[in-house]
Amino acid sequence: MKIVYAGAQQDVRKKYLASKDDFLLLLHDRWDDYNYQTRFPTLCRVGGELVELGAVKILFAGERASHSFLIKKRENGWNGEFPLKDADYISVTEATTFYEQLLEILPEKGALKVAQKLRDASYLAHMAQDDKALALIDTEGFRNSLQRERSLQNSFAEGWRVLNGQALDVANLSFTFRSPTDDLSTLRMNFASRSLLPHDVNVIIGPNGVGKSSLLRQMVKAWIQPGVGHAALKGAFFEPRPNLSQLVAIAYSPFERLPVDTDDEESLDRPLKDKDIYRFFGFRGRLPSQKTGRPTRIRNSLTVPKVNAARSLIQCLTDDLRYSNLKAWANKLRTLQEVLGSGIDFDVAAVRLLPDTPSEELIADDTLDAIDLIKIEDTDSKGKKVTVCYVPIAPESSGINVPSLLRHADLDHGVSFFKGDAPLQLSSGQRLFFYIVVNILGVIRRNSLVIVDEPELFLHPTLELQFVSMLKQILRTYGSKALLATHSVVTVREVPSSCVHVLEATEEGLAIKSPPFETFGGDVQRITSYVFGDRSVSKPHEAWLRKLLAKYDTADEVIEALGTELNEEMIIQLHAMENGKW
Repeated sequence: MKIVYAGAQQDVRKKYLASKDDFLLLLHDRWDDYNYQTRFPTLCRVGGELVELGAVKILFAGERASHSFLIKKRENGWNGEFPLKDADYISVTEATTFYEQLLEILPEKGALKVAQKLRDASYLAHMAQDDKALALIDTEGFRNSLQRERSLQNSFAEGWRVLNGQALDVANLSFTFRSPTDDLSTLRMNFASRSLLPHDVNVIIGPNGVGKSSLLRQMVKAWIQPGVGHAALKGAFFEPRPNLSQLVAIAYSPFERLPVDTDDEESLDRPLKDKDIYRFFGFRGRLPSQKTGRPTRIRNSLTVPKVNAARSLIQCLTDDLRYSNLKAWANKLRTLQEVLGSGIDFDVAAVRLLPDTPSEELIADDTLDAIDLIKIEDTDSKGKKVTVCYVPIAPESSGINVPSLLRHADLDHGVSFFKGDAPLQLSSGQRLFFYIVVNILGVIRRNSLVIVDEPELFLHPTLELQFVSMLKQILRTYGSKALLATHSVVTVREVPSSCVHVLEATEEGLAIKSPPFETFGGDVQRITSYVFGDRSVSKPHEAWLRKLLAKYDTADEVIEALGTELNEEMIIQLHAMENGKW
């Protein structure tokens, strides 16, 4: 496969598009990383099919402007093809899926040949031990441009594993943060274990005011701000550098104050190119302007989660179409139906169309498939009968023109569920369950870390268990991990004790410890007593029993007076109180 620098030259692009050759064109981009211009969007075709690989950054020795350098090369007679034999350079792709896709669609060693032509830094450093590449890696340009953002850091750290056919997985991770007493404490997350027990989910738990939500906020800030040691972090840092591609935060609390996106992090001196390295889902967010379509100021609104859910559902479809050639890719829409089926009895999820949407515009140009719209008779705000149309989004929805759907979808309406042709009304708990599932699936990348603050807020205990189950399923599917901040012992019971981190305020400062007994499948009362000091807190029913005991003198008299209204536990407590043992 030819790799050619096309830059901004439309004639080069048209020439290759008109040919029958496989190609990878490097296009022009003006993105600036601290006076380094190294970013190249790509246009790739293999076997007659266009493949969306994403961008690559290329750094040339002694050069700040890679495009200007290559333009001069062309002017001096270079034909634009890689590799450049008279130049010293290295590259880093913006996502590990760049080579994952090439591994699937190119002949054996085809992806490796592309990496060699582009002089991929991860391959040259970790596998080839190339001296020239190692020297370029130890430069300002590599640090400030090719490693400026988290996705690039992950690609450099993990790209060689992809090329070597190794599975990607999140390693154990430590995070040092400021406690409420302003001391530094360290949370050690255990994600990699030889134990058969599941270690995909870690839990932080403890009483109110111990600093769980503050820990999550500091973690998000340290992730968005790639400058280790930045003053705004106040000593917070990850150790080692996370081999993560993304951090996803979920918090449906009216009191949360997590950043809604990377632009919400004030410590950044320049905006990040990859906005998806951090995604937030809650009641706050930026809704698109009705005039420009661009994100507006941050709003706190019930419309925000509706819009996010609709966008995430459509993003699931987008990713399934983009990565359909990856054998290891798990179809997101199929996963969504399987996971949601445990909590919601439905046939299909759909997005509502704006009035007068021409249905023919929703059909992709390269398909003959028709779209079976769901049509519902409704009444508008003026009392007039209207027909409302919905587009089903399902695993078999391959013929939809996604850009057109985004233009014509009534995103403010959110997502609707249908059983047959009848719309379903979800409970608040079911709707929150759906929001969490679809938003995680819509944005998740391989090697993501999902953090969830108090997932039990609106969930019935049954849905809470289903939430943990679905989270584990999604994490396993996409090689990702999760950290939950919770008060729920039901959740703790689904996690091994080595993954449970109990936060406790002591006279010496914040203590972080794991239960001395196995919590996975453990006794809820035992977990409650250990985590919250349940035995040391006087309960209202105990105070009421003591008053009765004082009134009737003996436990037997109280028992006789209450008769069948007493249970066995209360009888035991009354006798223990009488004997001074409770």
